[in-house]
Amino acid sequence: MKRRRVVRIALPLVALLTACSDPAAPGTDTDAATTTSSSSSSSGGEPTTGTPPITTDAESGSGSGDASTGAPACDPTNLALSERGFIPRGEARPGNTLARCGEDRWYFAAPSESTVEIKLTRTAGSASTAAIAYPDEDPTSVWDKALTPPIAPGSAIFAVPRSGEFALHLRSDDPELAAGYDLEIRCILGCERETTRFPVMFVHGWTGFEKIGPLTYFYGVAAMVEAMGFPHKVAVLDPYNDTNIRAAQLVDQIDETLTTWRARKVDLLGHSQGGIDSRCAVSTFGYGDRVSAVMTIASPHRGTYVTDLALGLAPGAGEAVVGGLLNFIGAVTAQQKSDALASFYSLSEKHMIEEFNPENPDDPQVQYISYTGRTCNVADFLNPDKNCQDLVDPLIGWSHDILALNRGVNDGLVTVDSAKWGDYRGEMIADHIDEVGQILGVTDPKFDHLAFYRDRVRGLAAEQH
Repeated sequence: MKRRRVVRIALPLVALLTACSDPAAPGTDTDAATTTSSSSSSSGGEPTTGTPPITTDAESGSGSGDASTGAPACDPTNLALSERGFIPRGEARPGNTLARCGEDRWYFAAPSESTVEIKLTRTAGSASTAAIAYPDEDPTSVWDKALTPPIAPGSAIFAVPRSGEFALHLRSDDPELAAGYDLEIRCILGCERETTRFPVMFVHGWTGFEKIGPLTYFYGVAAMVEAMGFPHKVAVLDPYNDTNIRAAQLVDQIDETLTTWRARKVDLLGHSQGGIDSRCAVSTFGYGDRVSAVMTIASPHRGTYVTDLALGLAPGAGEAVVGGLLNFIGAVTAQQKSDALASFYSLSEKHMIEEFNPENPDDPQVQYISYTGRTCNVADFLNPDKNCQDLVDPLIGWSHDILALNRGVNDGLVTVDSAKWGDYRGEMIADHIDEVGQILGVTDPKFDHLAFYRDRVRGLAAEQH
């Protein structure tokens, strides 16, 4: 598919080094050693390192290899890179040890239009220097393409150029010596703004689109998260087609989003078929190393019975059902109907259970999270014993009743049981249309779709996605 122009985000940066005293290194007693207090991310996949002892000048040979052990001199152009983990905003990482001949890399996230302070304190051994870079920067280029001047022990101010994750590299001023340091990152301006580590991609389901006139598929959601500070992208896939075709379009847009945002990974948030497309992108197309989380909203992980009826895969009034589905998604031309039938098969119980799920196992690198909706017809809504709090939209009332009769509680198109996948986190009081704020933001009173998606992106941020 034709790629859209990739725009690199590069805003002016201000890095001001404030005068802070560099505390003298502790004595060179070989019994004095620091310990590492590193965090490990729940999703970023960065292992923490152990704590090598701080060595003295005599032990290291300072610049000429280790005379006592015969260790070769360090190659300053090829230091061993240690992944140290993610530092949530406002937290410190004291008591770290940078190994001889090593370079440490930490990650932190900050929103655009904010400013953070980086505080680096020398605690033992050699002094160290830090540099901030985009997380996708080649480690060999970090020091030439850093977003700030070198950060010596003391404090530096970083004006954040775009929302998302950044890499903080540290190396010893004398690579022959280990270095002990404390590290703290805190927000000082624009701290009301928010961000995830990775851009959130919203992936639409049937009849999906990014924008037609005033109407958006995830109604008002993109504008809301942008105002909050979150990095995001709305995927634009075929309105209805085979999952593999839509997933191929999605991976192209994942690549584009990674480049645009200078990111290592994305978070995929898919509604309906969009959640299945997201799983396909991870497993079939091998994007598990570029996706941190897949969050699915009312996605038919075990298929939806109405498509089996429509295609004659299950006994029943198939012709009437296929007509109802085509009418719902607005497929009117022969080509649109052909693409819609391909989509129906992709979401059938037969295909999802017998083919798709076995061929698309979950990737252990990715966290899978799911939500589903629940609604009911007029009779159940008016019956207090049913405790139903959402009245199904007339557009999908017919399919709701078919599913309720044959498969159980549902949102009008997908059953609660089919929508559960991975870490299942509960139900929305909403039908399949309300779940994305349609039509025109009007949903049943007990479901606020903007609050729902606001909480979802905040949850991704809290879980370091």
